[in-house]
Amino acid sequence: MNITKLSRNTFVALLILLFFSAVSFAQMVPLTEKGEQEAFGNLKVVSRYGHVVFADQPDKATVGMLKDHDIGLVISIRGEAEDEGFDERKAVEEQGIPFVQIPYIKGRSIDLGAMDDILSVVNAAGENGTKIMLHCTHSQRAGSLLGAALYRDYGVSKEESMKIADDAGLKSEFLAKMHSEFLDTLK
Repeated sequence: MNITKLSRNTFVALLILLFFSAVSFAQMVPLTEKGEQEAFGNLKVVSRYGHVVFADQPDKATVGMLKDHDIGLVISIRGEAEDEGFDERKAVEEQGIPFVQIPYIKGRSIDLGAMDDILSVVNAAGENGTKIMLHCTHSQRAGSLLGAALYRDYGVSKEESMKIADDAGLKSEFLAKMHSEFLDTLK
């Protein structure tokens, strides 16, 4: 495959994979396994499944706490133009933690290619035992991504994946409808 034909996000995912192939901490835990993760800093919505902490937007002070919670990678699934109020990439990378941004929603729909790119990074990090924080603004999109991954890749029923997405932050009726319709396209 010609590297010029790779999407920017897929290329970033491959770079992250190479990085994590050199760093190993623990064994992969599947996303189906609900874990414990206390909220910290400014985080209000925090759910852990496998090696991934699904959360809302950390502020700059909370970014400074990531290493204390063994976070080894941050994935923002917010849109590129969304303003966090600070340079999140810089703040995360100053902590020595890799940062990846892959927007999950494009326009008014969930982007299947983005979902695949995000899950490629999640799986690569998981194979090396790296704990991830995956976030958006209020954990709406993060919850949706979790539910979609469980439905498509782990055989969780649509009803159960909707419940898990809700528990992980997907509370908006509009986004829940979008998420449900997206699930219908996956099978």
